[in-house]
This record gives sequence, C-alpha cells and structure tokens, in this order.
Amino acid sequence: MPQQFIEPNRYEFVESLMLERNGLLDSFSVEGRASDGANGDKNGIILVQNNQIFITPPLPGGAPARISAIHPVILKINWKTVTEPTEVTKADYITWEICEKPQYQITVSPDKLKVYFTLYRAEKYAWNLVNCPAAFEAVVRAQPNPAVLLSTLTIEQIIASLDNRFILRNLNIPALYAELENPTYLPVCIAEGRAPQPGKASRLELLLPEHTLQGNGMLQGCSAKEPRDTLEYLRFPGAPFALEGEVFARKLPPEEGIPGFDTDGRVLPPPPPQDIYVAAGDHARLLPCGDIVAMHTGRPRICGGTGSVRRCDFPAVRVLTREMAGAAGELLFAGDLIVTEDIEGPLRIEALGNVYVYGSVCQSTIVATGSIYISGQATGCCLYAGHPGVQQHRLHCLSSLLLTETDGLREAARQLAKNVESRQQSVKYGLVVMLLIEDKYSHIAGLISDLQAALSSMNGEFGPGTDQLLHLLEVFVHPGSFTEMITDSVLGSFSRLLRKLGEDIELLQEEHVIINLARSQGSLLESGGELLLRESCQGNS
Repeated sequence: MPQQFIEPNRYEFVESLMLERNGLLDSFSVEGRASDGANGDKNGIILVQNNQIFITPPLPGGAPARISAIHPVILKINWKTVTEPTEVTKADYITWEICEKPQYQITVSPDKLKVYFTLYRAEKYAWNLVNCPAAFEAVVRAQPNPAVLLSTLTIEQIIASLDNRFILRNLNIPALYAELENPTYLPVCIAEGRAPQPGKASRLELLLPEHTLQGNGMLQGCSAKEPRDTLEYLRFPGAPFALEGEVFARKLPPEEGIPGFDTDGRVLPPPPPQDIYVAAGDHARLLPCGDIVAMHTGRPRICGGTGSVRRCDFPAVRVLTREMAGAAGELLFAGDLIVTEDIEGPLRIEALGNVYVYGSVCQSTIVATGSIYISGQATGCCLYAGHPGVQQHRLHCLSSLLLTETDGLREAARQLAKNVESRQQSVKYGLVVMLLIEDKYSHIAGLISDLQAALSSMNGEFGPGTDQLLHLLEVFVHPGSFTEMITDSVLGSFSRLLRKLGEDIELLQEEHVIINLARSQGSLLESGGELLLRESCQGNS
C-alpha cells in the first residue's frame, strides 16, 4: 500500500456539567422534553448549546437520556467512543472531538518511483456544535465556522511533516508552491526516483559481405548466363550467402543495464539481460570470440524466435523449372525452394526456408518460414514470410486443427465411457473412440488424410520423429481395425505428437526475414520482418 503522511486537524472540547433540575435547564423551555408514555416527563434530558452538552438526570421512574453523534464528531463516554445511541447518567464523563479529513495527503506510487501531493483544503477553520433543544434523545452534530480561520497551510508546514531525507533532498518546491497558490486538488508529483534502465539481451548479428550485396547478376529475369551450380541461385542480391570459411554471423554478448533508485533512495538493480545459447549445425562453427563460421558454401539461416536458443544451419536446396512447378500445383519442401522462371498460377508453394523466384509470379500463394525473393512482379498473389509464413504453413495449420479436435475427442470418449460404466456396463475404450469418430467427430478423417498427404509430400525430409505420428495417423483413419490398441494413453500420445509438429514448424521461423520483389499489383504481402519493393507498387495490401 502507498505510504501516507497525514497532518491531523483535531479539536477536543471536554464538558462534564451535571446540573440539577433547578439549574440551567430550568431556564430553557420544557417544550423540547421528549415524551415517553406516562413517564415521559420523568426522563433525563440532553441539551446542546454554545458548544456545551448539558445533561440532567431522570426523575424517579424515568429513563436516562440517550446520546449519539454524527461524523466528524467523535463522542466519548468515560473515555470510550460511542458508536450507537447510549444512555448517559449524572456519573458519566462525556467528551467530544472533531476528527476531520486532513488538509493534504502525500502518497508514494506503487513502484516507489514518484511522490504525489494532493491538496484537499488550504484553510483550517474552527468547528462548532450545532445547537439542539432539550430532548430525551440527542444526536450531536458539528459544522465548520467560516468566521473563525485558525490557520492556512504553508509550504513550511508540509516540509516539516516530511521525514524522508530523499524526498526532502529532491523536493520539487515550485510544483508544491504552484498547487498551494492555484489549487487543482489533483495529485501533483513533488519528488521522483529513477527507474533502472534495462540492458541489451545477447543477440546474433547477421553479416552481409560485399559479394552478397552484388548477388549473382540474374536480378532481371532469367540471365542468358547459366549458373555454374545450384548454389548460385541462392546469391540473390542482398540475401545472406556465405562462402566456406567465411564469418556469416556474430554473437553479441549481453550488456548490463543502469541501476536506478526509488523514493527512499534505495538502489534498484536493472533486470539481468538475457543471454542466448547458439546451437551450430553440422556446417557451422561458433568460435570463442563469438564469430560463427561457415564450414561450407551456402545459405545460412538463423532460427529460434524469442527463446534463449538460436540455431544456425544450412538448409537443403531444391531447384524447380516452370514445367516442374506447374505440373505439381502444390509444393512443400523442408528447405529453400528455387524457381528459375516465371510462375503462372494457380500454384501454392510452401517452404520451411526461403523461396527464390527468378521471374514474375501470377495468381499464386507463397508461404515461407524464411524470406521470399522475387526478381520480377507479383500479380494477384498472397506472400507470407517469417511468422505469417509459419501460421499459414499447411503442417502448422493442420496439426493445430487436429490437435484441438483430438483433445475434444479424448474428453468426449472419457465422458461416454464414464456414463456407460456408471450403469454397471463394460465398454471398450477403442470402440467408444471409433463410434465417436464415425459420428460426432466424422470430420477428423478429412483432417487426418490432409495431414498424411502433407507429410508424405515432404518425402521424409522433415523431422525424423514424424514416423510415429504417421503410424498413429493411420490408426485413427481406420479406428475399427485398431479398437484393441486405442486407449486414452494412445490418444494422449497422439496429441503430444501433433503439438510437437506445430512447435517444430514454429522453431523454423527465421530471425532476419524480408519480402523482396520488384513490383506488386493486387497482392497480399505479409512479412514478419522487412518489406522491400524495388520499384513502384500498385494495389498492395
């Protein structure tokens, strides 16, 4: 809770005047005496007059008078605070006091970095009890007396109430003075600490040597000069490319932040910067100095996203001609895909890496967990690179959908088996699953077939752990043949494998992503990193 420094404003008036019936009360009209049945004129009486409380005891057969108070009056009888109507007698000792809201309040923000001053009122007035006629029951009230100004709040009083040396040393006196002169009655910051400045997390810096900027000279469509080998297609101008023995990336160490201090002057340490672990593949090596060297010539990629592990490797490469691409209709590849000519759609290309097109693309969809490079124009296309590419990739979409449906199937099978067993009947769990798949979850078969086809089109190039997943996909596409095998544990394993497949695709999201093309017309471009249109664009979204 915020610390509070409150200047109290309290007056205490003590009266203990027990008068006999022939005393002061006799000078007042008895019309105020409350009637309480036959004995009403014998009850005790209370009179509040001129800031005094007068009490007369009851006559024989009568009841003692009753007294209570309304805030800000604090009424005490025999040094105990009265919270409800209470009887008073001649022997009771009565005191009252005013406990009003403070003139100001000083609070500290929850993060202890700022101190606020809130003014409620600058003037302090005397309080008077409200006169009330003689009565059997009296409620003591009070109101401020605007004619009696006791004091006006000053900066000196405020400073004197502060016992925090840090606040005193850093006090913003002009702000305090301005609030007293022209009150806003809103919190005003009068002292500040300093938040710690976070450092920089460790990161991998991708290096682009001069030869990567120049590229392979085939930027304008298909060059008459044929490339010497497949790797030449990867040397798209500005795209990462490393020669054997060349440093292609550097791990930058984490940098410590700058400490701060709170409103008590205590040091606030900065959060520790995150370090990363670099997992170099077979064709990369991390040197003690932080440099990462290519062990062969090719396109290096850095994956890992926002986690603490970065993976450096050289993906597989596949080259396609226009005829090969057009005949396929749909292409999935676990690495970099290269199309050496124009693409006339409709065609869908999905790569767990980069996509290079030496030509123009029309009415097609390109999905890449890395970057997309097109030497010509994209017309009526959908291009997804980096994070959008991960979300749009068929393996990621199908595994996510099937995981959701499998979890629902598992819960439904548990509930159905439980209902059957509650009727003292036995049931085979595999049979329950089969019935659900044939009825309520009949759509699962289509998702399984689509995922089988997508994995098969990868030709076993993605993930050695997909063999077990392919086996379970076959089990659940023909559940009637495996009712003895299907158990709740098997469904759980199926869910875990589907989740792992989706996570494996997410881990292939590359850090330095770009969509690089000459022009775009009527196309949807989504990049998890940069977007470069080398010439004028029309109708992009």
